[in-house]
Amino acid sequence: MDDRRYYALDALRGTMMMLGIVLHGANFYLAAPPPTIPIPTDRNNAYAFDVIFHFIHSFRMPVFFVMAGFFASLLVEKRGLKGTYANRAKRILGPFVAAMLTILPLTALFLINFVLAVRFGTHDILPQLDQLQTLGEEMEAAGVPLDEPSSGHLWFLYYLLYFYLTIPLCRWFVGVSLVKEAACRRLVGSPGLFLLLGAYTSITLWPFKGAQILEGFIFLKPHVPSLIYYWLFFVMGYFFHYYREFLSICRARVGKSAVLALFLFPLSVYLSTLEYNAVGNVTLIHLGATIAHGFCTWALVYLFIGVFLRFFDYESPWTLYTSQSSYWVYLVHMPVIAVCGWWMVQYDLPAVVKFLAITSATALVCFTSYHYLVQRTWVSGFLTGRRFDSGWPWREPPVVGRRP
Repeated sequence: MDDRRYYALDALRGTMMMLGIVLHGANFYLAAPPPTIPIPTDRNNAYAFDVIFHFIHSFRMPVFFVMAGFFASLLVEKRGLKGTYANRAKRILGPFVAAMLTILPLTALFLINFVLAVRFGTHDILPQLDQLQTLGEEMEAAGVPLDEPSSGHLWFLYYLLYFYLTIPLCRWFVGVSLVKEAACRRLVGSPGLFLLLGAYTSITLWPFKGAQILEGFIFLKPHVPSLIYYWLFFVMGYFFHYYREFLSICRARVGKSAVLALFLFPLSVYLSTLEYNAVGNVTLIHLGATIAHGFCTWALVYLFIGVFLRFFDYESPWTLYTSQSSYWVYLVHMPVIAVCGWWMVQYDLPAVVKFLAITSATALVCFTSYHYLVQRTWVSGFLTGRRFDSGWPWREPPVVGRRP
């Protein structure tokens, strides 16, 4: 039985969720949004936010799904398959349905308001019907499937529900690997695993324009290419719980992973940009983009797991508070940042000022609401199964959670 508390991985999982504030904040100020995101951005924009957006997007959800698979395996070991499904129904399915009915409509309203404010210069809370009609026609012409219901930023919960259904297959995969356990452990400790993972991921990126996962995945209708792409990370996370020397490898190879990512990330973005702007046959460019993105993503997965294991693998108020609050912060950050982004459209300020204003305001609202309105209430019990009585991490250590 694995009874260890993985402080570093808890912090990593929470950090990936909280990076949503930065990612979605940067999204408002892209200077050159990819053609697969045909949505207007603020007139005050800067290419720095394109770099921030692409960088975070290249690793954030892959790292999160590796962590989700790892902790799913740990949960199965402790509670069994039936207990795991009961737990995930409470902690993932329940919050997903609740958020779809409450948080998502508010998010959609203010994202639409933001786009209307950018497109028409209006600033109404309730959109004007003629502007909505014009915008809808323009977005349909750009290829946005307006008739498909969306899960918005809750898509990752939706995908987790699919991935949890494959846990028996993951268990079978691990069982088969144990027949040749020694060989598998050698593979995990060798560069060969990185090459295999990068090559497989590159193949799964082939259906996506620019080799970037920026389309299809937010809709309730299952987007098979996206499911296949992200499922690999979940499966490998599940696998790595049995072959935990992978964690030591990541920790030991931080420097090499950083150098590799430093080379591959700009190359991958450059090749994607070439493909977006190319005319005619782009097969060779697309092939290069898929390879660069596939290997870059795994270099960053290795890097961030290694960094957190090296520097944050100990009990601390910050680690515990990040782990406790991240679920709430992720769920509610999107309507808050949408309101802030919409409000700032009317001001002619540098993009960096707007970005800092909306991300700071969003963080303040999210963490303050968690601290004073959520952690000690039934909401925390609904989301995490526990209530907490944590002080601010810079003032006092948190009290261990108790069952509601």
